[in-house]
Amino acid sequence: MNLGRIGLGCMALTGIYGTVPRERAIALIHRALDLGVSHFDTAELYGPYANEELLAEALSPKNHDVVIATKFGYRLDGGKIVGLDSSPAKIRSAVEGSLRRLRRDRIDILYQHRQDPAIPVEDVVGAMSDLVRQGMIRAGGLCAVNPKILQRAETVAPIEFIQNEYSLINRAPEDDLLPHLGPDAVRFVCYSPLGRGILTGNAYPLSDLSDYRRNDARFEADNLLVLRERLRALWEIAKAHAAPPAAVALAWLLSRRPNVHVIPGPKTVDQLEDCLSAAHLSLSCSDLAQLDNWAT
Repeated sequence: MNLGRIGLGCMALTGIYGTVPRERAIALIHRALDLGVSHFDTAELYGPYANEELLAEALSPKNHDVVIATKFGYRLDGGKIVGLDSSPAKIRSAVEGSLRRLRRDRIDILYQHRQDPAIPVEDVVGAMSDLVRQGMIRAGGLCAVNPKILQRAETVAPIEFIQNEYSLINRAPEDDLLPHLGPDAVRFVCYSPLGRGILTGNAYPLSDLSDYRRNDARFEADNLLVLRERLRALWEIAKAHAAPPAAVALAWLLSRRPNVHVIPGPKTVDQLEDCLSAAHLSLSCSDLAQLDNWAT
């Protein structure tokens, strides 16, 4: 499966970080296609449902020339999250809905969005394996997973894709999950690889935000100021390379190992191009060492 190292996370295109006009969102997806992006990440939750519909509209008629990943796992009522549901019946109905909205006869990558404590992961993986055999999905994956859950899942079937948060300011996967995966086995897809905007250098403090980042203490004005100062190596390296900070942050992630992929979520074409420039940015050993140790 030609995943590409840098994909497009589509969550931001349907309101999670503020309104994006539909025509601008479609133009961004078209530009991503023009620049060779082949991996698009969405979910039934985003919108909800509207994100998958937007992606299908924008990709037509190239819908089948790219890799599309979507997710299930939340129980929704009137557009609101009312719980988790990863029962086999819900997985199938979610896939059927996603296929309709995406205008496809098969989903490339299907993730469980979040673990459902009421349903053993073994049952979830078993249900996804059934859908693979029936040709409804190509591969199954897990999001926000830990090594213990992953080990249980792998007793049922190999897990080809993991999607966890990983960035310069969230390095938890280095402590447990990445060592478990090995150097090139499961493909690790990093969501929020730019720290929800902090690593672009343009993040606004919490008082200026009206989206779900208001629940993130990192965006409190004092915390954000301290974090920006501690990230001075990122800003300095970006300046030295005449590169956007976002590109440097993504290039650092891509340097970690060959099975790491990133899905930044730009809202504008300029942001998209900044992100994609990471593919051509060569960081020196000194650059990487400074970034590795940015917190010290």
